[in-house]
Amino acid sequence: MMTLDTKPTRQQLDDRAFWDSLPPDGAEYDGFMYVPTYSILRDDEPINLKTDNGKILRNSLPYELAVTEVQRLSKKHDNITLKITGYGQSLVRMDKRLTA
Repeated sequence: MMTLDTKPTRQQLDDRAFWDSLPPDGAEYDGFMYVPTYSILRDDEPINLKTDNGKILRNSLPYELAVTEVQRLSKKHDNITLKITGYGQSLVRMDKRLTA
C-alpha cells in the first residue's frame, strides 16, 4: 500500500483520475485509506457471490480478496476477470497503523 505525501483535496476525491492513479491495493494518508473496489466478472457480467447458507453478498471487494476469489473461481470457470466498479475512503484501524 502506498502512502500519500499530502491529504487529497475534495476536488481530487471528486476526480476519477485521482482514483485511477492509485495502486490496486490503494493508498493511505494520516489514518485514512483510499481504495478502489473491484467486482468479479464472468463473461463480462457481474457474478453473484453467495454464502454457504444462500445469502447473496455484494460483489464489491478490496483488491486482495478479489484476486483470491478470481484465482479460486478460475479453476472452475473460464473468462473470470476483475473490474474497478467503485472507490472508497475509510478510517484505518489504529492498531494496523501502529504495526505497519
